[in-house]
Amino acid sequence: MYGLIDCNNFFVSCERVFDPRLNGKKVVVLSNNDGCVIARSNEAKAAGIPMGCPAFKIKDYTNPNEIIQLSARHIMYRDLSNRVMNVLGNEVGNLQIYSVDEAFFRLPYEDVETSHRAMADVVKKVKQYVGIPVSVGFAPSRTLAKIANHIAKKDKRITDGVYWLVRPEAIEIILRRTPIEDVWGIGHRLAYSLKSRGIKTAADFVKMPPSLVRSLYSVTLERTQRELMGHDCQIVNPVTIAHKTIMTSRTFGKIITKYDEIADAVVTFAEKTARQLRDENSVAGSIMTYVRGDRFREDIPFYSNSCQLKLATPSNDTMTIVRQALNAFNNIWREGYAYRKAGVMALDIEHGGAIQLNVFDLEDHGKLRRLMTSIDGINNQYGTRSVKLVPGLQRGEWSPNQTHINATSKTLHFYTGIIHS
Repeated sequence: MYGLIDCNNFFVSCERVFDPRLNGKKVVVLSNNDGCVIARSNEAKAAGIPMGCPAFKIKDYTNPNEIIQLSARHIMYRDLSNRVMNVLGNEVGNLQIYSVDEAFFRLPYEDVETSHRAMADVVKKVKQYVGIPVSVGFAPSRTLAKIANHIAKKDKRITDGVYWLVRPEAIEIILRRTPIEDVWGIGHRLAYSLKSRGIKTAADFVKMPPSLVRSLYSVTLERTQRELMGHDCQIVNPVTIAHKTIMTSRTFGKIITKYDEIADAVVTFAEKTARQLRDENSVAGSIMTYVRGDRFREDIPFYSNSCQLKLATPSNDTMTIVRQALNAFNNIWREGYAYRKAGVMALDIEHGGAIQLNVFDLEDHGKLRRLMTSIDGINNQYGTRSVKLVPGLQRGEWSPNQTHINATSKTLHFYTGIIHS
């Protein structure tokens, strides 16, 4: 048996942890630059506000005075996600984190009744210790566990947040009620193709000959079909994987024309890129910086360019990465243009932390590693940007629009973050 634990309306629930006044209200969390809806409370869903709805269209679905719009704060969400996963890991012991708010695990108990009671206790503990409501679905396969979890969230008759899908006759009934587009791993385009063949529900899909599914589509889709039959054959990739490339970029909150302001953004992006390289115990062989204007502004000439420079020795040192990112930026900077986006990318990544030294490189890489370890330790304890480089002006002119930050929860999270550390 597999279980899936999923946080309910995760981003909204995180905001409610630190501001209980949001409970029972229509709340949405907006994407970078407050562009569109990326999370909704149940009350906002009931009002008909769809996922991905542009912020300026929210008023079309409900009274603007009734909806609370909040700017996303992913650092806080990640922190609460880590706390939730720590609690779950202590309780179930074999957690396989799938996303920021989801995790699979194998049930440690043989019978369903014992598992149900144990999982109901886990739901209570997460709510008590972290404040985040979660739902649990368990079934013979991960794909069926996804369906069970969805029922645990939506069915108002379920009061303990746990739903099990075990009996074959129950699975058959649920599959008949599950639209094909709601099956995990089947997107809109694939669902459209299946519907054109008369496959409208998960039950219809299960009845297709597996060999036909493989020949018409793929082995991956055949695995999904077998999962719906109760066979465990889904491959779940862990979220902490080593990347082949690492990019940090941002769309600016406004048009930027000054060199210093964009250079400030490049320094910040390069610092974050270097930190992620160290977190993955990797080094980059080259660094690319790119800038882009606003193609939708007809009154301003559009300009876009990038530059990739090779490092003398592969590195994850912040100062080396920043220096090379700025060198690349200087090669593509053009006066007289307006810029709306910039980014820094680490390429030619090698994993394992081993460095092939260059005979002409006079840098003391051992000393740099010790320095970066010390800086990372300070930033982990006192805040991400407690120690930063001088070249970054940090004036924030390039920062994204976040006009809906919840000041109450921001302050409370700051203090609880210190206590948690």
